[in-house]
Amino acid sequence: MLRTLPAIGSFQKILLGLCCNIIWIGPGVLHSLAEDWPMWRGPRGDGLSHESEAPLNWSSTENIAWRVEVPGSGRSSPVIQSNGVYLTTFTESDRARRLLRYDRKTGHLDWDTVIHLGDVENQHKFNTSASATPVCDEKRVYCTFVDSERMIVAAVDHSGEVVWKTSPGSYFSKHGFAASPALCEEGLIINGHQDGSAFVVMLDPKSGEERWRYRPEKDLRSFSTPLVIESHGKRQIVLAGAKQTLALDPGSGNKIWSVDGPTEKVVCTPSFGLGHVFSFGGSPDTRAIAIALRSAGGPIQSEIVWTKERAMPYVPTPLLYGEYLHVIDDMGIYQCIEPVSGKVLKMQRKGGNTYSSPIGVANRVYMFDDTGLCTVIENNGEFRVLARNPLDELIQTTPAISDGQLFIRGERHLWCIGTE
Repeated sequence: MLRTLPAIGSFQKILLGLCCNIIWIGPGVLHSLAEDWPMWRGPRGDGLSHESEAPLNWSSTENIAWRVEVPGSGRSSPVIQSNGVYLTTFTESDRARRLLRYDRKTGHLDWDTVIHLGDVENQHKFNTSASATPVCDEKRVYCTFVDSERMIVAAVDHSGEVVWKTSPGSYFSKHGFAASPALCEEGLIINGHQDGSAFVVMLDPKSGEERWRYRPEKDLRSFSTPLVIESHGKRQIVLAGAKQTLALDPGSGNKIWSVDGPTEKVVCTPSFGLGHVFSFGGSPDTRAIAIALRSAGGPIQSEIVWTKERAMPYVPTPLLYGEYLHVIDDMGIYQCIEPVSGKVLKMQRKGGNTYSSPIGVANRVYMFDDTGLCTVIENNGEFRVLARNPLDELIQTTPAISDGQLFIRGERHLWCIGTE
């Protein structure tokens, strides 16, 4: 697959170089051959792939490259780095939190590394002890877990050896833990929002040493994965939770801006585009807010420009794809929203209950129900269905896409969809 991408800045070029096999032709031109999916919601954390091909039709027996049984349990999603597919899991018999590597071509289990042994934490009935998705770079895979007392963060090299392991602090949450780590130039970002002493920390990827720590104003559990953006010439870590949506400076951890809301507790990751941050919360009520970011050469100003409560999600993160904001609530109600104005372009039932977050590739949106049914629609405001594909397995995780194939973790299996 060969695609010409628009002009990009130096920071984005570095990220693409880490995540893609690319040919650099000259200023403003990149030809993309394939793209890794190294963290939850892809290489930019926005749920989008820059690849131009993806499977359109499949079933449990058709257009499947491979399917393998995954030991233990987990709600984490797969990530892809080079020839490896990485996944976390929890085995109850030995109370082990594990990191697994599968060969992306064959599905062979290359290694199974025990990261931590410890008592099971408090958790929601739909949560697990392996719900946070790992994040990769070219040298290491980083994963986060908690037990009944503390959080554990570990770095593992691509041969399965633990490079370092640390605990950034104690951890208590009535519903467990699920926030995935994220990487940026400055380091590894860990979201420790909790009912105990909440924190956000930046760790050194090489050593695990702490670089800075931010203390939220409220101690409330939230599972939103950090999102790194650039707006008005300033890179920012956007987080939602503890009654706030805010941005931190990646270099210092200092707050850049904040607004109240959307709710007390958050699972969704914010989206960013068209000069706006879109933030979704689910407890005690579901609510969405759109935040305009403005600057006249000075500090960035943030302003809530619209709010919505009807059929907003708690768990599945919406997808901002160009000029369309695709929103699916936990009950399977779909809305397409015009991002800047907040106008609802389309609203209808997509299918059944949904925890999986949608992804976008090749101008299509892929949306999995809990039943394993995937609805594929065009990226527009019309809800034009291109395909409905069953897998006949509980799926509450978010797919990854790499080199024209979809990777999805079900309740029992890891699937690779799309034959070569």
